[in-house]
Amino acid sequence: MKTLIALALAFVATASYAKVYQWRDANGNVHYSDQPPPAGQNGHERTIKPNVINSGQPAKRPGAPSAKLVLYSARGCAPCDEAKNLLDSNQLPYDLQFPTEDPQRTRDLISRLGPGVSPQLPLLEIDGQFLKSWDRFTWSAVLRQAGFTIAEPTKTPEKK
Repeated sequence: MKTLIALALAFVATASYAKVYQWRDANGNVHYSDQPPPAGQNGHERTIKPNVINSGQPAKRPGAPSAKLVLYSARGCAPCDEAKNLLDSNQLPYDLQFPTEDPQRTRDLISRLGPGVSPQLPLLEIDGQFLKSWDRFTWSAVLRQAGFTIAEPTKTPEKK
């Protein structure tokens, strides 16, 4: 779970690498963030590869808050609903598409993703770059890196 959180906070919507900081608090809990640790906490900087599919199209300048967002979703898909809620709760403008409802849209999406890439939903497209594998922390970090203001996601306690 801790590794998943580390990866989640590290991804960016470009082909570059993101900085991620790791540290332990006084209770021994491990934290990961794209911001340095609070004063008095010793942290380690980590570099983690992004979880983004490069579509081969040139991306707009990272950090541009005017980035175009497209959410590829399916009806009745719980992770898709969570992704939509993330965008809605932060009042981000996006296009919502349901590729599974139209065979031609499915073929177009598969073509844009490239060979060998599964169109597992939800997918978030940010200016031609595709973010896959729904995770609220990952998507929040990527959207912040793209220049959007995202509320800090509520952290759920880890199961022991």
